[in-house]
Amino acid sequence: MDKGIYTALSGGIAKSHDIEIIANNLANATTPGFKRDTGTFNEYLTELRRSDSVDALGREIQSATALDGRPVGDKSFVEMDGIYTDYRQGGLQATNRPLDFGIEGQGFFEVLTPNGVRYTRQGNFSVAPDGKLVTMNGFPVLSKTDGSATANTVNPEGRVIQLGQGPIHVNEQGDVIQAGQVISRIGVVEFHENQWLEKAGHSYYRNVNDANYKPGTVVSKLHQGMVESSNVNPISEMTRLIEATRAYESHIQAVKTYQEVDSKLVNDLGRER
Repeated sequence: MDKGIYTALSGGIAKSHDIEIIANNLANATTPGFKRDTGTFNEYLTELRRSDSVDALGREIQSATALDGRPVGDKSFVEMDGIYTDYRQGGLQATNRPLDFGIEGQGFFEVLTPNGVRYTRQGNFSVAPDGKLVTMNGFPVLSKTDGSATANTVNPEGRVIQLGQGPIHVNEQGDVIQAGQVISRIGVVEFHENQWLEKAGHSYYRNVNDANYKPGTVVSKLHQGMVESSNVNPISEMTRLIEATRAYESHIQAVKTYQEVDSKLVNDLGRER
């Protein structure tokens, strides 16, 4: 079998992953606070991935030559290296709902979920029957801390925002003002590197590095009565989807061509004998 079929097949698989990512971006083009994803890909050279350990020597000798007589090391593949999230600011859209909040800047709301504290840019909140400020999924929104790793992980239940009766006003710093008094401050945190955040579903993120918290004054601003729109550009994503689909079809056609060549070769050899 020609080694090229593996390259074509791996390219098709990589493009299928890319299509899934683009389709997810398009599906969330109207989701408040959603950040688009982009797949990154690398060339996988088997000869560069060989282990230098003594334990692997036996396996390397055994696999030095493939059944077709070609060294394993001369094959190359395409592999998905990872998924990059674009954290650029989405547009702020006015809703005039007093419990909608849009973040201007790099900050994230803190939310208490059954799996611990998570972070989101989706600021369309509501009030639970018990008076707690909650997300659209019913998870409590947390109040502000000093931003350190310790403060963000210790006793988050004690930072649930409890609202009273009457209208509220929230300023750009996140102070919740009700009946003329500041009753809490909405927790907005910033990170040194947003790429250390891991998507946890439903527009929530998990911080995977405690040193990633940025302590001190938060420069992000809150805008009451507004929500941040998705940063997905539907036209751009549709263009990428068309390109990825065509590339996928080309890879699959290449695989079929290699299969036809192999089939013809086997049949011709059979007739010659």
